[in-house]
Amino acid sequence: MELLVQNEIDKQLRLYPKKIRDYINKVEVATYALNRLPPLYASSLIGKEHQKRTGMQKYKSQITLAVRRSLAAIERDPIKKTVPIRPESYVEHDLAKESLDKLETLFKRQGILGDYQKLSWDNLYRVIYPLIAKLKYETIKRNELEFAALTDVSKQLSEELSQSYNLTQRER
Repeated sequence: MELLVQNEIDKQLRLYPKKIRDYINKVEVATYALNRLPPLYASSLIGKEHQKRTGMQKYKSQITLAVRRSLAAIERDPIKKTVPIRPESYVEHDLAKESLDKLETLFKRQGILGDYQKLSWDNLYRVIYPLIAKLKYETIKRNELEFAALTDVSKQLSEELSQSYNLTQRER
């Protein structure tokens, strides 16, 4: 139904002067019209074509009338300001882009990326993987050094305790 309404909006707007056409928000016109028409959903290309044919055959006059009424309603106040609804995917995309930009800034500050290098979703893995591998290696080495140090301390304590025990045994 959305495709049919959009085609009808374009068809009817061709009859309007350009100055008026420029001020008409097609999304508002489509929303108004679609809310007055039955839905025609499809989940496949074949289904989409079937629903499109059904819509053109069965609802053609209703679509034309709904779009005409919608344009008349929107024309009453064509320059009214609205805040459009943004799909959740757009919001998530913006947040992901913002995160990528912050990572790029951090990596440039840390000298991981050069001043003229750009971080993108395509090269993010190539930049981060070596960092994670290096961090993992350094963590393993640090753990080995800490273990070796603890082992040395343990040996020293064991020797000191042993010597202390031997001294007390001799004194008896």
